[in-house]
Amino acid sequence: MREAFLFPPPPATPDTAAPTPEVAAQTYALKEAEIARDRAEAANEAKSRLLATMSHEIRTPLNGILGLADLLAATTLDPEQRAYVEAIRNSGKSLAGLVDEILDLAKLEAGKVPLTEAPFDLALLVEGAVEILAPRAHARGLDIASFIGADVPPRVVGDAARLRQVLLNLVGNAVKFTAHGGIGLRVARDHAQIKFIVSDTGPGIAPQSAKFIFEEFTQATPREAGGSGLGLAISRRLAERMGGRLELESTTPQGSTFALTLPLPAAVSADKAPEERLERRILVVSPSPFEAPYLVEKLFELGAEVTRAASLKSGLAAIESARAGDALPQTLIVDCSLGDSAVLTLGAAAQDAGIAQRLVLFTAAERRAFGQKSLAAFDGWLVKPLRLRSLLARLGVEAPAPVAAAPPAPPLDLSGRRILLAEDNDINALILQKHLEKRGAKITRVADGEAALTRAQAALTEVGFDAVILDLRMPGLDGLTLAREIRRLESEAGAAPSRLIAVSADAFRDTEREAQASGIDLFLTKPVDFAGLDAALAELSANR
Repeated sequence: MREAFLFPPPPATPDTAAPTPEVAAQTYALKEAEIARDRAEAANEAKSRLLATMSHEIRTPLNGILGLADLLAATTLDPEQRAYVEAIRNSGKSLAGLVDEILDLAKLEAGKVPLTEAPFDLALLVEGAVEILAPRAHARGLDIASFIGADVPPRVVGDAARLRQVLLNLVGNAVKFTAHGGIGLRVARDHAQIKFIVSDTGPGIAPQSAKFIFEEFTQATPREAGGSGLGLAISRRLAERMGGRLELESTTPQGSTFALTLPLPAAVSADKAPEERLERRILVVSPSPFEAPYLVEKLFELGAEVTRAASLKSGLAAIESARAGDALPQTLIVDCSLGDSAVLTLGAAAQDAGIAQRLVLFTAAERRAFGQKSLAAFDGWLVKPLRLRSLLARLGVEAPAPVAAAPPAPPLDLSGRRILLAEDNDINALILQKHLEKRGAKITRVADGEAALTRAQAALTEVGFDAVILDLRMPGLDGLTLAREIRRLESEAGAAPSRLIAVSADAFRDTEREAQASGIDLFLTKPVDFAGLDAALAELSANR
């Protein structure tokens, strides 16, 4: 029989004292938070890997579709065939835009969206964004216009590309969901910030939907309008990333208003030149819900005495009233949306009354349809959406000098240049090869990294390659390793470095940084931006 002796535990000391319930709970909570953080980081890492893989697998065939469509568009096609090719290109671009939205959202969630702070012309950006979407709006019979307040600095400092992305998203959404009326983009100073207000005459957003409008994959209206439901979520996150905010300011059954407020300080040289005063009377006849009131407000700011009429009847009455009161306007501006007959009638009445300057407001499509003979009673025209410089020029007012634009690049000539193309996808290789051969380059194509390294090494003892275009994901030797090996061989041989250009379906910033660290000069994502590729190769054309 065994005996067991039980001894009492030693008395607790301060060093071995049992934790109090509060301390134990705090320790447990900290450990749980650490576990949750580790899980979240692992989940984000897994999501990034999944998105990078899916991006590559989608972008690679998409690059083939768009590239082949571009090659086909450059051939002789009949109108029906060209319409089919344009449909392919537009569908491909829509898919590319969806992929970009998903990647943008992932980058924003991971805090990996870099911003560029540089001076830019605010009016050019705003008017340009509206002009991009104007054909789509005009095709739907919608008015679209922009207005920039007189107190807004002409040049500001910020990320122009990201601002343009948000504005295109907001105005594009307004065009998509508006069936009648129009869309306006107003820019105003809001204390030390700049406010961009996008208003439309669409169906509005119900209060219950407004609560979730900035969430991912959410739309306030039925899915018939299309889209991924990511645009507003991305736009709000970009606004916050730029130090601002994006809000749904108001909503009614007659439309919605989104307000983007950003800290965009005036550029150092942003002092406004004093604008010449418009000491004249102007009659504007237009039913437009945005272009007309914006035009009238701008003319008032410039010092003009403005009368607005919204119909043929009220326009004729305004001319007769001014004639009788000896206060005839010096300028008449008529909107072609009144109809050809009304425009001709108003033009003839103004000419008969002695109004010296008579202008017509057209969309690009209306200008093509309006006959030259119909313009006989007019001195000229203005194209909608109006640019301020165009308006001032027509009114004979000297506009502020624009920022000097870079001269157009000369046609790219790569004749005699030797380029090594390392691409394992036959279709993508064909697209790049045809594009470069049309510019005179001599292409050597290989399908994997090891073959590319062999060719590059052999070329060092001969003429050498002027540039190497390589895919990052290839069988055998990947593009990053290939780039490092080429740089090592060039260094050992004392050879001049060739231009290394990576073409990748992986659009993540980390991949681009890794490529740069490997000695790659330019990183292009698929679908390939041929303008960017040509710009990178332009110095080969210049250094002859």
